[in-house]
Amino acid sequence: MILVLLGITAGCGHSAAPAATADLAVAPSVPPGTADVVDVVCAPAGTRVSGTRFAAQRDGLHVRVQNTSGATGVYLTYRHGRGMGLGGGEPVQSGTVLVLSAPPGQLQLNCAYDASTRQDRRVAIEVLDPARAWRTGALGALGCSPPEQSLIDWVYRPGTGSTAEAALTALAAQLDKPVTWRHVQEGYEAAASQVYVLTRAGVPWATASVTRSAAGGYDASLGSLC
Repeated sequence: MILVLLGITAGCGHSAAPAATADLAVAPSVPPGTADVVDVVCAPAGTRVSGTRFAAQRDGLHVRVQNTSGATGVYLTYRHGRGMGLGGGEPVQSGTVLVLSAPPGQLQLNCAYDASTRQDRRVAIEVLDPARAWRTGALGALGCSPPEQSLIDWVYRPGTGSTAEAALTALAAQLDKPVTWRHVQEGYEAAASQVYVLTRAGVPWATASVTRSAAGGYDASLGSLC
């Protein structure tokens, strides 16, 4: 992030979204009343989290942050994956709400201060997916890597438009050979960023990430080669 982004359908000559392969293991049971927003406090005594198990929403894991530390340059960092080697960080202020693309499973959160020169101890939570909104596997089946692992997106400027299709068209206009594209779900089905695979002569060539802005426009960025 099947559902195509905000109801966008593939245009003329572009294939429709495929039925993605998925992580179909039985999801952990979700206790009644499980919160679907993680409340985090960056406090003088360390990072505090409002629970240990949280339900992701259809667009990802919602996190609400308060800062009572008195520090500046505060970031919320997050880690997931094998060995907790994946993740990132976002600048936050009191009242900031983030939507993270972290997959179901264990997630570690902590606050960092003063341009990350000082960090709290990480706090572990479990992310649940009661709506089964997370899917992965279709991209790998095509021999492609996620767009965020791109080494070539700096070569081409993002395509922009009022729809995902228009943004992809603007991106494709910069390429030296024609491409078509199709949506593949890699992540949460309603995430603001969705993944597309660009094809040349029917063969997967590269990925692209299409991101919906808060203002309602779309940016399409070229990702990794397949």
